[in-house]
Amino acid sequence: MKKNYIVFLTAAVILGAVPFAGCNTVQQPTEDIKIVDEGSDTKCEITGYTDLSEKFGSYFPEKGDKIAVISPSALPTKEQKDATVEGLKSWGYTPVEGKYVCVEERTLENCIEDLEWALNDPEIKAIYCVRGGHASSEVMDELPIELIASADKPIIGYSDISVYHSAWSVAGLPSVHASMSAAFMGLPEECAEAESHLIRGEVPSYKCAASGYDKEGKAEGVLIGGNLSTVLTVLNTEYDVTNIDKPYILFLEDVDINTEYVHRCLTVLKHEGVLDKAAGIVFGEWTEFAPYCDTYSGNSRGGEFKSMADMISRQFVKDTGIPVAFGFPAGHGETNYPLLMGENVTLDVKKDGFTLEWDQ
Repeated sequence: MKKNYIVFLTAAVILGAVPFAGCNTVQQPTEDIKIVDEGSDTKCEITGYTDLSEKFGSYFPEKGDKIAVISPSALPTKEQKDATVEGLKSWGYTPVEGKYVCVEERTLENCIEDLEWALNDPEIKAIYCVRGGHASSEVMDELPIELIASADKPIIGYSDISVYHSAWSVAGLPSVHASMSAAFMGLPEECAEAESHLIRGEVPSYKCAASGYDKEGKAEGVLIGGNLSTVLTVLNTEYDVTNIDKPYILFLEDVDINTEYVHRCLTVLKHEGVLDKAAGIVFGEWTEFAPYCDTYSGNSRGGEFKSMADMISRQFVKDTGIPVAFGFPAGHGETNYPLLMGENVTLDVKKDGFTLEWDQ
C-alpha cells in the first residue's frame, strides 16, 4: 500500500554572527571575525597545452565566431555584461547578447528562452555565461538533454553553472569551468590567458604544489562536479552526472561556507555513493569562510580542525584508496584556472604535489 507523508522543514538563523548556515562562530563582534580563503594561493604551473580541436572538429569556436552572452542563472549588473561583451571582442569573437541577459527583472520562461535560443541558433558556436548565482536547476528541469546534445556547442562558466556542466556531461559533451565576467574584470593574467586557450580547444595541463593533506595515487576518469552546494541540486535528476556509467574524477569547491556546512554536504554525497564511486577527488578553493566554527570545531572528533582540508581529510578521505588532492586554485577566489569538464583527465598525486592532464 502506498503511504502518504508530510514533510516538515525548518531553517536556523544565527543572529549576531556572520551569516553562515548552522554555524555559531567565535563569540565576538561580527566585524572582528576573520574571514579566510583556502586553496586560492596554491602554487600552480601550466606545463603545456593539449590541442583537442582536431579531436572535436568544429565543436570549439574559432576567432570571428558568434558566442551567445546570456545569464542562465541570476541576473548580472550592466557592468558585468558590458565587460563580458567587450572582453569576448578582445579575444576575437563576435558576442551576441541574449534578449534577457541584463534586464531589470525576468521570469523563468525568459531565462529558458535565452538558453534555448543560444542552443538552437546554428550561427552561435558557444555559450558564455555572464554570472552564476542560483536556480539553474529550475531551468534544467524544463530543458531536455536531447536539445543540448543536438546543439553540440560548449557552455562556459562556473559556480551555479555547475548544473549545466552536469547536463552537458550527461549529454556526452565537454564544457568549460571558468571565470565569467570576472575573466575581464581583474582576473590574474595567467588565468585569463588559460581560459582564452581552453575556449578554442587548447586544454592546459597543471602541476600544483602539495597541501600536506593529499592522498597519493594515480587515476583516470571523466572530470565532473564544480560548486559543492550546486552539485547537490543535480542529484537524482535526469541531468545528474554522478550517475554516468564511467569512472570519474570529482572536483568540488565552494564559497561563503563553514566546516559544518561542508561536512553536511559531503555527508549527502557519501550517502548517495558519489564519493565511493569516484576514481579520484580534487578539492578546489574554499573562500570567504570563518576558520573557526564552535558548533563543529573538531573538538568532538579528535581535536580542533586546522583547516577545511584538515576536516575533509580526517572525516571523509582518511582511509580512502583513491588519489585525493587539495587546493587546486579554481573557484571563487582571486585565482580561477579553467577546467575542461566532461572529458577524461588523469590525476596523479605524489608526495611533492599533483598534476592534472587531459587525454588527447
